[in-house]
Amino acid sequence: MNEDILKIRKRELNKFKKIFENIPKDKQKITESLIERAFFMREKMVDMEKRIDADGVIVTMPQGEYEIERAHPLISQYNTMVKNYSAIIKQLCESMPTTDADRVGDKLLAFATKKPIRTSKQA
Repeated sequence: MNEDILKIRKRELNKFKKIFENIPKDKQKITESLIERAFFMREKMVDMEKRIDADGVIVTMPQGEYEIERAHPLISQYNTMVKNYSAIIKQLCESMPTTDADRVGDKLLAFATKKPIRTSKQA
């Protein structure tokens, strides 16, 4: 993997970690691994989404002398990853102090959709 891609990944991971920066110190060691796993899943889900979009949700598969249509082979893996990603994000949000939970949810949504984040200082 080239250095530019690694720099971009590191920068994006740091943004993702910043979203959860207010996790209490006693929980940070445990949640750091969860944050890294969630980021990995997010990256892979984006890759899968691109492939599914390019190939279509329904693909044609050759079967000897004929062809059949079926769901894209990544659909099942994608759905499983979305479920696991959601569980990790929920667990991370539950590790946050309750006053920060809404702010984290907004930041996560902005991060996932690449919209600018409005902080309370900007409001």
